[in-house]
Amino acid sequence: MIKRKVAVVTLAIFLCSVFAVIGSAQESIVSDYPGLKPVVDFIGEEDLSVLDLVGFKAADRAMKDLPFNKGDLNILALTDAGYVAKLGEYTTEKALDGVMLTSGASRGRGNLINVHKPYNTPLWFAFFDKESKDCIYLEADSEVLKTYLDREKTEREAALRDFMNLTDEEIFTRVAKENIDANKLLTDPESWQEKMVANVFGGNEFSIVTLSNVWAKGMPNDFLKCAELHDHICPGLISGYLIAEYVKKELPSSDPRREYTVIAVPPWCKDDVLITIFETNVGHKRMFVKWLTKEQRTALPKDAKNVADIVIKEDKKTGKGEGIVVAFDWNKAFEESGTNASDLRDFGTYKWWWVRLKMDLWLMDYLDRPETLVSTLKRFTVDSPGEIEKLKSAGVNPLVELGIMPAGETPSTPVVGAIAAIAIAIAGVIAHVVRIKRK
Repeated sequence: MIKRKVAVVTLAIFLCSVFAVIGSAQESIVSDYPGLKPVVDFIGEEDLSVLDLVGFKAADRAMKDLPFNKGDLNILALTDAGYVAKLGEYTTEKALDGVMLTSGASRGRGNLINVHKPYNTPLWFAFFDKESKDCIYLEADSEVLKTYLDREKTEREAALRDFMNLTDEEIFTRVAKENIDANKLLTDPESWQEKMVANVFGGNEFSIVTLSNVWAKGMPNDFLKCAELHDHICPGLISGYLIAEYVKKELPSSDPRREYTVIAVPPWCKDDVLITIFETNVGHKRMFVKWLTKEQRTALPKDAKNVADIVIKEDKKTGKGEGIVVAFDWNKAFEESGTNASDLRDFGTYKWWWVRLKMDLWLMDYLDRPETLVSTLKRFTVDSPGEIEKLKSAGVNPLVELGIMPAGETPSTPVVGAIAAIAIAIAGVIAHVVRIKRK
């Protein structure tokens, strides 16, 4: 009798354990949403967040609408998640896991672009098919996400399940699918202009169109990273890549982060490339910006009108260095690409983006032959760190110091001179007062 009771109790415990295991398995969110398995397997159900889920939702919708299968290398994923879009107090980098683990796109596979946007821009996702040139754009509703992220703090499991039950229309304020084939846009720009004005991609149209079409043409990884920082691709950015490739050959360095000093004169998009490739950051005191006034640009000799950067390589042991002043031949670029420089600022029509897109595609053919458009205006040497300090210091025009342009007066020069004269006079008065007191 006792043995029978023990057996019954043991069986009951066993069955309870089995039912408990079955019950816990049924409680997993994966049992209700099997598509989440790759995300949950990687992250762990205990660490799953609403942000992982919004990345999953975006990728899942794109896979149905484009359509494509996980891991398709013809698909490019673009998003500002984590770089550096925020939702109030919440950072958004976890959404990247949902996108990558669901779509199969990744940086290592070369088909994920993490687009740099300001912290207070909406969280958005886009997926582009290289074959069809179709693109789907999804912009998350910040308020909805913040509501569920707040709930996560106190009732995480319920918040996750309730979020998964939302429709795409409740999660995303904008879902748009468009064909953005560059050939089509360049042939019929008026039609796309209407969509640009309507912000069909939430104001990210130029970023997505240029990044997607240049990616489809083929772009190296280092340039992709430059494009992420710059948030779009334009002729100015590509010119920077050509300049960087040129400098590697003409002034090679084994340690550009510490040997190079770059003086951007004048600055344009190119310098985001130099910062990325050479690590010559402003914060590292390796990038200095010198703006040229209209009068100063006019004063440039004809052969120096396309001046771009001064790059100096310094030997830290001796304090001596060598440098080059490089130029980018914009006249040749516009002429041979069949575009007009005046269209760049025609923001009232389609021409501003049309000319950039057309030149983008043309310039990409020159990545391996930068010398076609980049040249050296002057080579020079420096005998001490002090000479470099002078070239990069405030109030000094390095192009004048290096003999690239004349030192003649411009309208800004008398102002600077007047200020300097006043400063000298004040210093003289102070010195006189000090001498009197000493007496």
